[in-house]
Amino acid sequence: MSNTAVRYLTMLRMVPRYPKAITTTELASRLDEQGFSVTMRSIQRDLEKLSTDFPLLVDETSRPFQWSFDREATMDIIPALDLPAALTFELARAYLRPMLPPRALSHLKPHFDEAHRTLLRERNPLGQWPNRVRVINRGLGGKRPDIDADVLETVTEALLREFRCKLTYQARNWPEPAEIVVHPFGLIFRDPNVYLIGSIEGREGVRQLVLHRATAGELVEEPLERPDDFDLDLYISSGAMGILHSRKPLFLHLRCDKPVLNHLIESPLGFDQVTTEIDEHTFEIAVTVGDTQDLRWWLTAQAVHCDIVEPIWLRQEIAATLEQGLDRMRLKD
Repeated sequence: MSNTAVRYLTMLRMVPRYPKAITTTELASRLDEQGFSVTMRSIQRDLEKLSTDFPLLVDETSRPFQWSFDREATMDIIPALDLPAALTFELARAYLRPMLPPRALSHLKPHFDEAHRTLLRERNPLGQWPNRVRVINRGLGGKRPDIDADVLETVTEALLREFRCKLTYQARNWPEPAEIVVHPFGLIFRDPNVYLIGSIEGREGVRQLVLHRATAGELVEEPLERPDDFDLDLYISSGAMGILHSRKPLFLHLRCDKPVLNHLIESPLGFDQVTTEIDEHTFEIAVTVGDTQDLRWWLTAQAVHCDIVEPIWLRQEIAATLEQGLDRMRLKD
């Protein structure tokens, strides 16, 4: 392949999708870093030539000109999307659609569309696979709260560039919205909400900000400050994403019915879970878990299928909750 052809491909890979754009000056600098010494005038001529065959857009209202790919353009530049890759994109769309906000999915739409077209034109049994696969989430499946598109863009850019961001945010217990500066540490998608984990300037501790409660966002191009010992996985495993009753881990011993709770054998509640077969109808598990409200909700829901052997105080707490529920139901009679 000629040096010019390689430069063309390298340059195309540097052009972002609209509404983001790159100037000819930025392209010249980045191409120089890749070993291509070329003038801005040459880049401009190259882009004009390439735009006849590729969906390139140019904003001529500013100097230097700004270039981008059409928002709906499919990136089917070499290599072509093959059947296994197309199938993977189709399955990813099925799985991600219930979890991600529409704005986040919109960035992948051109790839999803190209995958769908590839499967339709391929005479292969795999092409029918998406029609035979569905994703069903546990729970009631209520409507997910809408997230402001600009807020999501701001937060993701701040995370990627490790900058701070300014949000207009309304917490449940705040009397009115407030403008806060956030140091973002990570995003957690926990159906149905999206949580920004980070710290707020002027306030102590790591906070969980529910993104749909933010109405405006702005990038602050100053480096964020993150504790050296912060780890997103450790934060989650600490039980912080549940309503913590105690930061002390809880040793749980359950006697479970088969086959209703067999999924606990296949999907353990913790890394240290030990499973013991009792008889053909029963098994027991011993595991260390976080002492959270989510645990209590689950134990209450599964009360007809499992016994809490230990700790006794938790068994008594769940029993009291069930009795209160029964009393409430009886009062309605």
